[in-house]
Amino acid sequence: MTRQATLGIRLIHRLRHDSRNERFTGMVMLAFAVVGLTAANLPGIASGYEALSTFTPPLPIASLTMPLSQWVEDGVLTLFFLVVGLDLRQEMATGFLSDPKKATVPVVAACGGVAVPALIFWTINSSSPELAHGWTVPTATDIAFSITVLTLVSRRGSGELRAFLMTLAVVDDIIGIGLIAIVYSHLTSPWPVFVLAACLLSWFLLIRMRRPIWPVIAAIGLIAWYAMLSAGIHPTLSGVAVGLLTPARPVFREMTSRAERYRGKLSPWSAMLALPVFAFFAMGIPLGGIGTHELGSTVFLGILIGLVIGKPLGIMLTARLCTAVGLPLGDGIRWRDLLGVAQLCGIGFTVSFLMADLAFSHSAQSSQYADTAKLAVLIGSLISCLLGVLIISANRHADKRHTRCV
Repeated sequence: MTRQATLGIRLIHRLRHDSRNERFTGMVMLAFAVVGLTAANLPGIASGYEALSTFTPPLPIASLTMPLSQWVEDGVLTLFFLVVGLDLRQEMATGFLSDPKKATVPVVAACGGVAVPALIFWTINSSSPELAHGWTVPTATDIAFSITVLTLVSRRGSGELRAFLMTLAVVDDIIGIGLIAIVYSHLTSPWPVFVLAACLLSWFLLIRMRRPIWPVIAAIGLIAWYAMLSAGIHPTLSGVAVGLLTPARPVFREMTSRAERYRGKLSPWSAMLALPVFAFFAMGIPLGGIGTHELGSTVFLGILIGLVIGKPLGIMLTARLCTAVGLPLGDGIRWRDLLGVAQLCGIGFTVSFLMADLAFSHSAQSSQYADTAKLAVLIGSLISCLLGVLIISANRHADKRHTRCV
């Protein structure tokens, strides 16, 4: 074996190992987002970036004739939603969501964390039905980034707080998926729905075989994706659908569930390919066209205030209401710790970027509104991250001073 081949194999193994590190994958996605933002605004490169983003591969099927950036949003990102679907299925069977006693407060808090920022955005933009359609943008929490930041800055991040944040973020994902399905999907033809139902039934049966026939199962997944696209339903939801239909408990005397194993195999591809590529194209915001007018617009302010203030406010208020009626907050979780976690939930990124594109796709100024919304998501997420880090760090230093005094 040549030296180059050996180095290549070592690099692949190293990347596979690092892809399971939440800190590393979060930094990779952030790096790709920065590169995309830079490429879209750097003279001499911006034109090439625009050409790459708008490049439309020639395909014989008219409905599949989309620019490359759209392929990433509708196609590549499906892998991320498949991992989300598998994760949700496992959590509902054996994880946080399987224990109602532990899950009640974070589940209700997640609902509050969606409702309050949505209400803030809608109130600010209610005078314009076209702009008010973007009320979903500040409702999402990026689970990868929020968990990464909590792990980096808090020693308590591996215990009860992490479990609380994981449960809250998972429920947030469920709500986000539902919003995409209900708000941004418009049924154009009933026939693809029958094809989709047949595909999902076939997946449900074949994935439970002793030895799944993977070429057939992969083909069924692709047909389900195309059926959703043809029906007017956002095609990334096909990933969630098939993930939720995968067994979450061991079958045929297997040691682990298939949902858990498949998630473990697909997560590196999602973290190291789907999310970074999506971030690269999603953050291609030409800042030259954004001025003080856009930064002071109701879209920008609604998203910024929704993420930075609305998210933690909704989470803290609903958590307080839950404890007021006797529901347990969680062993070892203090309110000041929860405030830092609630602030980290204002980190939107992935799903918020997707919702920004979907919310204004039919607007006369879709590109301008979407770019303004994405910039607000970026700035709001960075502010939420900074505030969350400051709160958690202050709590940690306070604990150290208390320990020394004792």
